[in-house]
Order: sequence, then structure tokens, then C-alpha cells
Amino acid sequence: MSKSFKISILILVSVLMMSFLTACGDKTQTIKSEDMEIKLSREYQKSTLANATWYYTSPDGIAMGIRSLKDDVEKSGLEVNSDQDYAEAYIRANSVPGFPKVQSSESDTDYVYFKYNRKVSGTDYSYLTCVYDNDDEYWIVNFACYKELYKDYEGDFFESADSVTFIEENE
Repeated sequence: MSKSFKISILILVSVLMMSFLTACGDKTQTIKSEDMEIKLSREYQKSTLANATWYYTSPDGIAMGIRSLKDDVEKSGLEVNSDQDYAEAYIRANSVPGFPKVQSSESDTDYVYFKYNRKVSGTDYSYLTCVYDNDDEYWIVNFACYKELYKDYEGDFFESADSVTFIEENE
């Protein structure tokens, strides 16, 4: 084989490897809604759900965010002074068993979370619900999947929950 042929083969292999590595790049997408950013797996596709600020579905689960202004929460008659209080109010209002726990994340956005199971239309689902306190608003971020798949997805759910950041209004 000639030297130029070997170089051509080497270049071709290099280009193929680079294109393969690029295609296998970041497996997450950054979702921006209002002043929140969250990273979700690329398998999630945008959808709509009444009363959800944002809603994404995947073949095995959902992720959604609900933004509530603190003024609206106060006007509703709820006495809520923290993400912990808001989580407890959500738990009571939705008859969810359990208690909220505090989670610190690498993004410096602490949040409160709780896990539960619920049967919907005869199918068992598992949920991870996270509550964030940001300036003049509370955010609820729900992750859910089929109950039998929860152990496989729990790490991904927490990874997404930990990725939440809030954008300053002047940015």
C-alpha cells in the first residue's frame, strides 16, 4: 500500500470516529421555562398538560414543572413560609403518604423531595416530587414512571432534580 493511501485510510477512520463520538455526545437536553432550567434525558419530548408550566413525556415516564407565585399561594389561604411548608401542604392536599426530605445539589439549589406510589386507571406508578423555593415563587417538579421501573429511573430523576437552576430576571 502506498503512503498516501494509508494516510487517506487513517483520515477516513479519524473522521468516522469523530462523527461517532459527536453522535454519542451529551445525552441530556436543557429545558428552559419561565426562569427555571432543568436537564432531562433526550428521550423526553415536549407535550402539554393542563395546569403544568412545562410537561415532557418519554416512553416510560413523565417530567413536569408547576410554578406557583407566592402571592397566589398566600391568597389561597395556605400558610406557607418555605419549600418544606409548601411540600407538606401538597402532601396533605393530595393525600400522599410520607414526609418531605431536604436535598442539597451540586447546582447550589437545595430542594425538598418526597417519593410515593399511586395507582392510576389500574396501573401502578412511582413518583419523585421535588419542591423549590425561588424568590417570589415555588416550583413543584414531578417525575413519574411505571412502578416496576422506578429503581432503574430514580438516579436519573435525582440527577435531573439536582440540575435545576434559576435564571436571574436581568440575565
